[in-house]
Amino acid sequence: MSNINLLLDKLEGVRKNGANKWLCKCPAHTDRSPSLGIKLLDDDKILINCFAGCSASEIVSAIGLTLSDLMPEKPQGYDRTRARVPRFSKSEMSDRLLHESIILGLGIRQLLNGKELSPADLESIIKAESLIDELRIEVSR
Repeated sequence: MSNINLLLDKLEGVRKNGANKWLCKCPAHTDRSPSLGIKLLDDDKILINCFAGCSASEIVSAIGLTLSDLMPEKPQGYDRTRARVPRFSKSEMSDRLLHESIILGLGIRQLLNGKELSPADLESIIKAESLIDELRIEVSR
């Protein structure tokens, strides 16, 4: 049974309120009309919000669950110690970005002054562009 079904089965007055959204009575306080909003995210995490102000801890505790029950189960074989280590530190990325930007700037300046780029200069510019793109990818992870 998925975590969302485990949660919804323990609540009263549950009604669908959109795609992956539900409203129901909050179990943490006396509720005559639905005040608890529930949303299932794409990554299977569950968000809950009591419009009367009950905390998420109070809500899950009232129905015998924990906050970790609102999170997806870790895949089999998941090992946090094997999580991806960044390729570069922030200072290394900054230094590298500055260096490669200077190379690109020198190449642009040479072209703006009407001078041709030598094969070695062109190779340096292509390498700089590639390294900047690698840094962009690293930062976006």
